[in-house]
Parts: sequence; structure tokens; C-alpha cells
Amino acid sequence: MKKATTIVLLLTLGISLVFATGAKEVSTRPEVVKLQVWYAISGASGEQFLALAKAFDASRPDIELELTYSGSYADTATKVSAALLSGDEPDAAIMAAGQLYTGGRGDFSMENLVKDPDFNVDDIFKGMLEYGMYEGRIAAVPYGISSQVLYYNKDITDKAGLDLEKNPPTTWAQFFTMAQTAMEKGNVNNSPDFYGFDTSDGVWLFKSMLGQNGNEVVRKVGDRVQPAFHEASGIEVGRFWKSLVDSNVMPAAQHTNAEKKFLAGNLAFIAASSNRVARWQGTTNFSLGAIVMPGFKNRSIALGGNVAVILTGDQYKREASWELIKYLLEEENHTAFALSTGYLPVRKSAQNGAVVKEALASNPLYKVAFDQLDNAWAYYHFQEMGTMDSFFWYALDEIEKGVSSVEVALAKAAASLEKEIE
Repeated sequence: MKKATTIVLLLTLGISLVFATGAKEVSTRPEVVKLQVWYAISGASGEQFLALAKAFDASRPDIELELTYSGSYADTATKVSAALLSGDEPDAAIMAAGQLYTGGRGDFSMENLVKDPDFNVDDIFKGMLEYGMYEGRIAAVPYGISSQVLYYNKDITDKAGLDLEKNPPTTWAQFFTMAQTAMEKGNVNNSPDFYGFDTSDGVWLFKSMLGQNGNEVVRKVGDRVQPAFHEASGIEVGRFWKSLVDSNVMPAAQHTNAEKKFLAGNLAFIAASSNRVARWQGTTNFSLGAIVMPGFKNRSIALGGNVAVILTGDQYKREASWELIKYLLEEENHTAFALSTGYLPVRKSAQNGAVVKEALASNPLYKVAFDQLDNAWAYYHFQEMGTMDSFFWYALDEIEKGVSSVEVALAKAAASLEKEIE
């Protein structure tokens, strides 16, 4: 009965996809549908994804996967853009901002696919589902979703007399004082290149801070996206950011070295992805700690990571790609992926499952990322989002180096984004 139901469902999806993609006739389904799947995750994440994808491949004699590591997020974006222009795009992909390559082309067929009763879209965390949206519509589904966590070197904080487990900071003002104390009293390596705080992804953290201060980053007005980060609430965040540099708590324009500096024991605190739990835990030569990110008006945290997308226009390859995505996002499969990589389970049901509860009980670092889930949100995805991030980087660089005031730097970034949108 289940087999028959699946066949009927596939036929129904096939018919809907014919209309969605504008096909004029229904061709014969090949005996084996061959899929090219690109994935932009490596290390433990890539290995776990491959294991799941190969298990799916082995279980489906009617589908054959060709799995290709497509490089970093940036490399994959470049390759997918070029492939779409040449018509050589993969059939499906696990990549960052994949919704820009589906929704950006007017392909919102994912909105119908997620209605599949075997998928249970209502079980996905709201903020994570929104992370797969393009201009407010579903164009991808979340896969490797993470949030930034505030990690710290316990050797440094212990020497400085800070007990983060009992008295974690809840506001950035409280954190600022702690970071200064860590600098003054916690330099365990006696390094001249020692700092209290840095982040490996300044733009991501800055977006979280904007949200914490009631700033929308961008907003949709009519049919147009408009920047909002240069408004008064954004300027307040920028001034705090500048104060970190002016007080010598954070080095100016050295974010690419932040992770190396932290792992070398020359940085007390670092804001980095929750997937670093799997990468760092048990490998550092110091005791590693983590706490929930502080906040301004609230403690919201911007989500990041990658999504699953279907890029092919072929009816049967789209159906097969959806079957793969459903398999990857089954609660048991995705939970196994998340717990082994430091990403977050996307399904609400996983949070109450015995596997997750046991993992959280045994791993307090990983629990920190879970504790932030209720306050997690997805920033608005739109066509010029990647370009906006570049303008953000330029603005932060100018702010940190003192080239421009906070007001001027953010206003320049906003004007550049408005011009790009026009």
C-alpha cells in the first residue's frame, strides 16, 4: 500500500511539475534517472552528507547519483552561476544562498513540493524555513543550518577570574567589560598579539546585532527592497562595533585571522558558527567553553548555513531530486547529520527526541546553539544580498580602520546598495 501511495504521489508531483516548468508533453520516464548533485560542504559535514546520499542511492535502483564536491560556498556560487548560463547546471545542490538561483529565476516550485504529506513542512522550525525563502517565498529548503555562538578560552577566563558558567553576560555592555578584564588579566601566553574578542564572520555577527537592536537590515517597500542598516538603530550598533576596536578589545580588520588566533590561545572570545563545536571540541590545547550570544534590546540571532535546491527543469530529474531531499531531511537522517557536524536539526520533532536529548545532556557546548533556537531568525534574501554583504565588509573595514565615521560608512554602503538594486 505504501508503494502504491508513493507511485500515485510521484505521478501527481510529475503532473504539477509539467505545468510549473512549462513542458508541453509528458515524456517516458527512463528506467534509471541519473542525477548530478553538487555539494558545498566539506570535512565532517561533507562526509556525513556523502554517507546519507550514498545510502539513498543504494536504496533506490531507479535513481543514480553523481555526487560532486563543488568547493567553498563562494566557489560553488560562481560555478552554479556559470553553469546556469551555459545550461550545464547540476540537477540539485547543497549550497549557500541557493534560493537566489531558484527564486531569482522565478522558480518557486518548491512551494508545492513542500506540501508533500510525506515531508511535513510544519515540523520545520519557522526561522529555518524562512531561511530558504527568496523575497518571502519558499525557493529552497534548509539543510546545514547554524547560528553563531560565543566561544571562549577557559584557561584565559579562569586566569582573569571570570566564571562564564555562573555569570554569563546577557548584554553586549556586560560582555565588553568581561572582554576588557580578560585582556588585562588573562594573557596566558604572554603574547604581544593578544585580544579580548574577534569574530571570523563580521558581517554575519553585525546582522545579528542589527536585529538585536530592532533594525531590519533591509525592508520591502512596495516592489522594492530598501536598505535599513544605516538608520539610527544601525548606527548605534556601528558605534558599539567601533568601541571594540578603539578600546583595543578587538583588532582592526583582522577577522580572517580570528580563528587561528583563537586556536593559538591568543584570543579570549570568538563569535563563530555553531558547527565549530564538532570541529574544535577535543582538539584544542585549552579548555573550550561556549555561551549564548549577548544582545542589545533583545537576544535574537541570525541564522546562517546552506540549503537544498533543485535546479534542473527536467520533470523526472526534479521528481528524483525531491525524493533525495525528502530522504536527507527525514528526522532520523537529518538529526544524525546535525549531531555529527554541529549544525542544527531543522525539525522540531528532533528537539524532543531521545537522541537529541542525550546529545545535549552529554555536550553542553552543543546545547548552547539549541538554547538560541527560540530567538533565531532569517535575514531577508533578495537578488543583491551577496553584493550587500560586500558593501557591509567595506563599511566595517572603514569603521574599524577609522577611514570613515560610522554614519558615513553605513550611508555609503546603503547608497551603493540602492544603486545596485536600481
